[in-house]
Amino acid sequence: MNKSIASRLMAVALSAGALFTSLPATSADEYRWIGDTLYVPMRSGKGNQFRIINKGLKTGTRLTLVSADSGDGWTEVRTNGGVTGFIPSHYLMDQPTAAQRLKSAETKLQTLQQEHRELQQRLGESQQDNQTNQSELQRTQQNAQQLQQELTEVRQISAAAIDLHQQHQQLMQDHQLLQTEMDVLKAENLRLQSDTRNTFFLYGAGAVLLGVLIAVIAPNLKPKKRYSEWAN
Repeated sequence: MNKSIASRLMAVALSAGALFTSLPATSADEYRWIGDTLYVPMRSGKGNQFRIINKGLKTGTRLTLVSADSGDGWTEVRTNGGVTGFIPSHYLMDQPTAAQRLKSAETKLQTLQQEHRELQQRLGESQQDNQTNQSELQRTQQNAQQLQQELTEVRQISAAAIDLHQQHQQLMQDHQLLQTEMDVLKAENLRLQSDTRNTFFLYGAGAVLLGVLIAVIAPNLKPKKRYSEWAN
């Protein structure tokens, strides 16, 4: 292949790649690209007179630099298969071709779009979770308020129960005092009743004794008849 023709093909390929890279991409359009396939021969030495050791190096093939161009227009490189040779320097670039960069950019764009969709989905799920959490928080707050109200009522009931218990204890003490007083009064009443019975018994005994005394003494109190009266 003539060197000037190869140079023009490379320039056209680069221009086409740069042009399509700068065009805005829309999801509704479908594209086709002009092929920029170019095969570069690798020679065993620096010059076209040396034999070709590989004639199938396609445009965009990555090569390892062995030695840079020393001004003679040839660069020594090595293929991924380990073959070392020389290629005209004007066929080589220090970065991938425009088509490769475009393909890489498209791949990155697809990756970013996929990540964007995943982030959108995660954002929607997070929003749903947030709404659910907000609802749970509201229910929790309502339950907390209800429990606080119930606690206040329980405290009030407990305070009333404590008051009732204290009143009950006071009543029990008062009842115990009254019971003690009643027992004392009952004992005093029994004592008085016993004293009354004893008094009545003494009075009765006294009356009986008095009757006996009267019965004994009364006959002696009658006047005796005189002797003259007996004689009559």
